[in-house]
Amino acid sequence: MKVYVIGNLKGGVGKTTTTVNLAYTYAEMGGRTLVIDLDPQCNCTRFFAKVNEYNKTIKDVLEAPEHINSAIYRTKYEDIDIIKGSVKTLEQKSPWSLKEALGYIKKEYDVCLIDTRPVFDVLTKNALYAADVLLTPVKFDNFCRDNLTMVEDAYHELKEKNPELEWKVFANMVANVKAQKVSSADLLGKHDYPFMQSCISRTAIVDNALSLYKPVAKHRGGSNVAQDFVDLVDELLED
Repeated sequence: MKVYVIGNLKGGVGKTTTTVNLAYTYAEMGGRTLVIDLDPQCNCTRFFAKVNEYNKTIKDVLEAPEHINSAIYRTKYEDIDIIKGSVKTLEQKSPWSLKEALGYIKKEYDVCLIDTRPVFDVLTKNALYAADVLLTPVKFDNFCRDNLTMVEDAYHELKEKNPELEWKVFANMVANVKAQKVSSADLLGKHDYPFMQSCISRTAIVDNALSLYKPVAKHRGGSNVAQDFVDLVDELLED
């Protein structure tokens, strides 16, 4: 099982959208997929299952890693299971609980995708210490450079605890506008960030799918942006 953490220190860059659509795309390609909602807002959970305080959640997993199987639920999509988010999730004393938990199920899935909140606290470190890849969606705007500098600094600190952790960055919500072209050209020309070739287009189709709590490919399967997510998964699978 390869573990991807969708993470950034900036909100509004599409972390949950990325998690949902990568999960659906991986599953459509035949990969057995586990989604973990580590964001207390539980937005990712709402795409796949009902948020129910009486169900087991990620909080239970972090408190008792050996019982992870009791917190895994089937979703309405074949080959996608989920560990639901919890609004009651508290800061963990240990950043290693999730790594321990995933060790019990690593042979049951091909891919694990973890949605996180925009802060690298102990809760997010639980995901990153268990991860193979930190996947960072970014928007090419005036804040992109400072944002990536902060993520890069955090990544190097994380490598001390998880030396095998890779960092990959991709452009999200890409529009063909002059200001964005200037910003991206300047950024890529002056910095050596690990940008992927694939990027995700900015389109109303994504917003419409979000409002319906559907993956893009389920909402509009033949769209260009649905193909963008296929291209992104293909590139990730090349490694």
